[in-house]
Amino acid sequence: MWGGTIVNPRAGESLAELTLAVQKNLTTSDIAGITHAYPTYSDGVWNAAIADARGRLAAPLIRRSMQALVFLRRRRLDRAVLQRRHR
Repeated sequence: MWGGTIVNPRAGESLAELTLAVQKNLTTSDIAGITHAYPTYSDGVWNAAIADARGRLAAPLIRRSMQALVFLRRRRLDRAVLQRRHR
């Protein structure tokens, strides 16, 4: 069983988001991918999820994989631009 703790003067505003996350077994990546309509006190939950996701993306294997994917994507886009220019 997972859980969360919120300690701040307006903790009740963030509690709903954590309750939903626990009930639906959401990961920090799931929470980080949610678009919040506007900043509220529950933004702290989202910021914590973003920090966790960034930390995992900084792992050496993931970082190198992402760099390779970005390189390949840019190369493909550059080729597409060159092909359009030569038409």
